[in-house]
Amino acid sequence: MSAGKLNTNITLDHMVIVVSDLDEAIKNFNSLGFLVERGGVNGLAHNALIFFRDGTYIELISTISPRTRAFFRLLCSTGIMSLLGRIRPSITQRFFSWFSQPPGLRDWCFRTSSLDNTISHLRANGIEALDAKQYSRTRPDGEVATWRLAGTLSRNLPFFIEDETPTEVRVPFKDACQHPNGVNGISAVVLRRDQGVKALQALKRCFLSESAGDEEYRIGDVTIRLADSLSAPALALEVKSNGEFKGALPASQTSNALIVVD
Repeated sequence: MSAGKLNTNITLDHMVIVVSDLDEAIKNFNSLGFLVERGGVNGLAHNALIFFRDGTYIELISTISPRTRAFFRLLCSTGIMSLLGRIRPSITQRFFSWFSQPPGLRDWCFRTSSLDNTISHLRANGIEALDAKQYSRTRPDGEVATWRLAGTLSRNLPFFIEDETPTEVRVPFKDACQHPNGVNGISAVVLRRDQGVKALQALKRCFLSESAGDEEYRIGDVTIRLADSLSAPALALEVKSNGEFKGALPASQTSNALIVVD
């Protein structure tokens, strides 16, 4: 049973695709009919963003230096990353782990109007939530966006974001959401069944679900559901479009992310 109602607005914010080369990824997504905006620099990484009319977006992210990514792979392969996570768990390790894995759709994020309330609510529902940390990104125009992030020890669950500067500073989606391919939003996040069952149960326990069934959870206009196949990727994405193309986008141009246009 849920430990009370969360008096905080929760929506899907964005999906994270780790790419090997940001410039190449931008060209590939442009060729698929997406407008891609450079996001800026955040520490050792830089990113680009694909904004949608519904306020969600896809983040393409890569380390600035290939050597940095090789270093994260080394930390992971030697077990040092896992050891650090046990000694002093932090959401930062979650982000470092992105770059120790092959390119692909690696994470998802919910936006909250109160990160502190969300953390308390997760903990009250028996989920080990990590303390919040502040982050910032300098945009190409020099403006700085700042926000706070928190996650859970379970990386199958999303992490959470609360903006400190106005959300429009971090996500100026209104200026770049008229995609030539007609894609206008995210319709579903699909979780691999073996990893997703517990995540789905936790989401339903913590946040009121609009769905009565056991196979899905709705957050606003976005459905979170389980994949039919055990061989499915850990995360997949479905986007809605008023264009002519329907079906899966070629993995060779999406950095191996499974994105289906419906």
